[in-house]
Amino acid sequence: MEFRRGVSGSQASWSLYWLVATCIHVLLLVESLQDRKLQQASMQRRLQAYTDSTNATMHGPAVKSFQVSDGSWIDCVPIEQQIAAHHPALKDHIIQVSQSSYMDLQQNHVEPPSLGLHPQSFAREHGGCPEGCIPVQRKDSKQPLLSKFGSPMMHEQGTPYSHDYAVVGMRSPKAAYQGSSAVLSVHTPVVGDLKEGFSLSQLWISAGQYSDSSLNTAEVGWHVFPSHYPAFYPRTNKPLAPHLFIYWTADNYVNTGGYNLDTPGFVQTNNKWVLGGTIAENEDEISVVVVYESAIPGWRLSISGTTIGYWPSAIFTSLRTSANHVLWGGEIYNTVTSISRKATTMGSGAFPDKGYPVAAYQRNVKYADSSKKFFDATLKSEIVSNANCYKTSIQGGGGGGGGSGHHRWGTYFFFGGPGERSPACVKKYQMGIHPTTN
Repeated sequence: MEFRRGVSGSQASWSLYWLVATCIHVLLLVESLQDRKLQQASMQRRLQAYTDSTNATMHGPAVKSFQVSDGSWIDCVPIEQQIAAHHPALKDHIIQVSQSSYMDLQQNHVEPPSLGLHPQSFAREHGGCPEGCIPVQRKDSKQPLLSKFGSPMMHEQGTPYSHDYAVVGMRSPKAAYQGSSAVLSVHTPVVGDLKEGFSLSQLWISAGQYSDSSLNTAEVGWHVFPSHYPAFYPRTNKPLAPHLFIYWTADNYVNTGGYNLDTPGFVQTNNKWVLGGTIAENEDEISVVVVYESAIPGWRLSISGTTIGYWPSAIFTSLRTSANHVLWGGEIYNTVTSISRKATTMGSGAFPDKGYPVAAYQRNVKYADSSKKFFDATLKSEIVSNANCYKTSIQGGGGGGGGSGHHRWGTYFFFGGPGERSPACVKKYQMGIHPTTN
């Protein structure tokens, strides 16, 4: 009798099981090798301050340079020779290279970034800098360093007349925070004071107090700042472009800190994103995540799902491991004292009651506690310095964002306003009424 040898159903199942298990093992092995490669690369890279005959604090020489369509120049600088190497607390600092922070998006239930074009003009047009380099926006040597001298935390002690805020904070403050995140809508507000004025949307993480000069902050968002970013979109009928920015201070904005990569402090690791660079035309949103990581140690920054770099704990005094204040919202600044200063709009220039898609917003607003787990923020209007000019409107969790059709907006709020384009705003400033905290 002849027996035919075949494969039974159970044998086929086991074969499939081992095939899948082998594939998973290979993928894990590849991921492990990639992690090891990154770790080895970071161990080999230490910050090394570059100096020339002038002994000025500067980045190292560019390996390659590109001109962007907005007129700006981007220099690709060796990652080891970025300006952070000049910070006294970062001598021989080992650069902590991280992978893409797609996990941040999953953890925060934020929609992943589009698989299409990069949100910034530089990466769209040139792809990025060579591996081992970071992009640095070239500055005019005659232009003074960009400075910042106000925040919502200082407003509580009595803000300068030239600042206005529409800011939200936690309804029930926590003892400590180790992260903050939000998705920011992007707009092109009008700035009335072309000399020094700006209009922005951002989040603040801070520790310490203004009253005793211990205030430390780490900040990120976008702003329109005509005197420092005078570039227009390629078509001349377009308004001034919004630019990505970061900021930090360790002493109430007095001597330490600065914007972007203008001064030593923040360590950039990404080779595509330009701090201070233009956000591309028709880009509607950017997502922002800041979280403390003890392995650095420091505050890691991710934009639209990609790690940009980090603020090392060593550059701070009160913000080394946790924050005691987290805020989200908008701010405008003008030096002009006349009524025309209120020509500056905030957000989209519309009041919050216009809703989506007209009014500016921040959605998926979250905070991380000491466990580094993110939670939906329960918000209150923290500082609205002049509701006749700029306002906030906090919305509940879930839903589509005022009929937006988007899913999972979580906690969100609309903010902004038209400034003097609102008759009530003009009237109030004609009367000389000083803004107050609400």
